[in-house]
Amino acid sequence: MSSSYPTSCLPVLTRRLLPATFVLAVLAGCGSSHDKNDTEPAPEPTPTPTPVSPYVDARAGDVLKVQIKELHPTQPSVGYDQIYYHLGRKQPDLNRYQPTEAGYLGDDDEDNYSRYIYRTERKRIDDYCADNGQGGVASFTQTGTRLIDSTSYTCSLPEPTPDAAADILAQLKTVVVGPGGTLYLTDGHHTFTTLKELADGGEELPVWVRVAANYSGAETQASFWQQMQDARYVWLEDPEGKAITPDQLPDRLGLDTLSDDKYRSLVYLTRGMGYDNGGMPEFAEFYWGSWLRENGPDLSQYKLTDLARARIEVKNGIVSARSGDSTDSYVAAVRDAALRMVALDDTATVSGGRLAGELGRLDAPAAAKDWNDFMEDEIWRADTNSSGRYRTAGKAWYALKYRECGGAANTQPACWLQP
Repeated sequence: MSSSYPTSCLPVLTRRLLPATFVLAVLAGCGSSHDKNDTEPAPEPTPTPTPVSPYVDARAGDVLKVQIKELHPTQPSVGYDQIYYHLGRKQPDLNRYQPTEAGYLGDDDEDNYSRYIYRTERKRIDDYCADNGQGGVASFTQTGTRLIDSTSYTCSLPEPTPDAAADILAQLKTVVVGPGGTLYLTDGHHTFTTLKELADGGEELPVWVRVAANYSGAETQASFWQQMQDARYVWLEDPEGKAITPDQLPDRLGLDTLSDDKYRSLVYLTRGMGYDNGGMPEFAEFYWGSWLRENGPDLSQYKLTDLARARIEVKNGIVSARSGDSTDSYVAAVRDAALRMVALDDTATVSGGRLAGELGRLDAPAAAKDWNDFMEDEIWRADTNSSGRYRTAGKAWYALKYRECGGAANTQPACWLQP
């Protein structure tokens, strides 16, 4: 038997049968350097230092260029129909119109296929430039532009800086710097979720944001979130109106993490009728949504896949639903919600202590025609007119078509995709 046999494992009976000289030799090896190496703990590895965030020292008013994946939500939900509208409006469905023998002709008013693709692509780039404080689209590679490829288009203004004009800075979405330099998005969840879900966008797409505050000095996560709540930089209410805690917030943007708030979608569609969204406080449309959830209309009583028109009439200064039009279509829900909103006084409390005037409440219309025309253009009309020509459709039309076509990107593929 080899003398290298592990001595601690020799059974008693075996030791009794071995020659005494061998046993002594084996026992002499106990506690030797060979055994010592087996029992000494390995030295602890040098810890890898935590990388310092480049945003930890950012100050209020700074403008940051970041990737969408670096932004953390401060709300649990979005209105899917608002995002579906943008996804449907900004991505051409190549099966919508058939090309002629001439092929793609650009913005040709005689060719539905060409004009549809041109205006869809242009809208996508134009909005991306505007959302990032860079004016609008100056040029783009027709039928080949991709947001993620900045060489395929140019914006009309340069990248924004803290010294940019006030109207440029006002267009930028806002963030709060949290512990460790983590960026928490306080405005722009719908915009940036749309950009992430676009076929030529994604989580690495660059966006420009403005710093609203820096709370990176908070000693604990609890104290940080208390600061956020005190400043009204977080929305802690789920789509059913139930309170949640900060640790229930999603950790990233996307339709696979943010839930659907149907009342938030409804509020978006009342924009320009029930309220004006210019210069409003953070989460203004969620305040309106919370109020509508409690004060009607009850969306369970409406057919949210029906776009039958629902107009108003004004008689003797009194605004009401027009007799004979739909009472339960999605359009009717938008009309009824807007009528409830304009019926409030500016001093009426909406939700969370916010007043209707703070939240952009508009006055009731003095005449029916402008309101009805606006609803047709902005909400329910199709993308082809009575003469068979392409036109921009209403927001709800795009949202429903996109939803019927594919739905949420996290559950099934969409048919509105880039070639």
